[in-house]
Amino acid sequence: MMKSQVARLNALFRVQVFLGTHADALGTVNQSTSKTDLDTAVTTLQGFAAQQALAQLEMTGNTKVKDAAREELRLQHMQPIAAIAKKLLGKTPVIQDLTLPGKSTSDVNLVARGTAMVAAAGQYTDVFLGQQLPADFIAQLQASVKAVAEAADARSKSQLSLKAATKSVKDQLAVTSTDVKVLNALVVKKLKGQTGTLDAWKSAKRVKVAAVATTPAGILPAPAPAPAPAPAPITSTAPAPVPVVKAA
Repeated sequence: MMKSQVARLNALFRVQVFLGTHADALGTVNQSTSKTDLDTAVTTLQGFAAQQALAQLEMTGNTKVKDAAREELRLQHMQPIAAIAKKLLGKTPVIQDLTLPGKSTSDVNLVARGTAMVAAAGQYTDVFLGQQLPADFIAQLQASVKAVAEAADARSKSQLSLKAATKSVKDQLAVTSTDVKVLNALVVKKLKGQTGTLDAWKSAKRVKVAAVATTPAGILPAPAPAPAPAPAPITSTAPAPVPVVKAA
């Protein structure tokens, strides 16, 4: 989750804690449909955040696999073929297909160039075997090209999953804003004249982005409201900051 999203979710946690802590003073506020909707929304948000964290981990892992597959293709398979072709096949019509792509070439282009090299090198296998490339160097090249294509596809899928989970978090947070507005109106009405408790309420629902620390991704725990009969400003019952997962 982005820092702003984590801050908003932490504010929702604090709202839940406040409502539970001051249940006696708030009377029937906690029986309102907005309170029920808020609790449901927070639970749903935690699920989306968990999906987002998992998608982020998968994308990071798939990116590493893809990068390793790219280097394997370029340096272990395409580079020897390109070097031999430059020396011995420089004047052939297929020399362009036997050159080594740059390190920054796109995944799609690298796969295309690798596929073209398979076809071009296959026309001059004796030349490459004469330079002591393995007898199955064409098959190895094909397998390496396939590995890059599959790794790039897996990375793209995990990226789409991350975007979907991130959008779900964003949309669900938008839903909770109306619940908090209704609850705010009910709380302010119920606690009229109780300045200290109202100040605590304002602090609880305030979104504090600057206070959010960047930590490894993880599953978001729900805070357990601690009942306390006497209304008093709360500062120590807020849940711990939620781990952050950054969107790609």
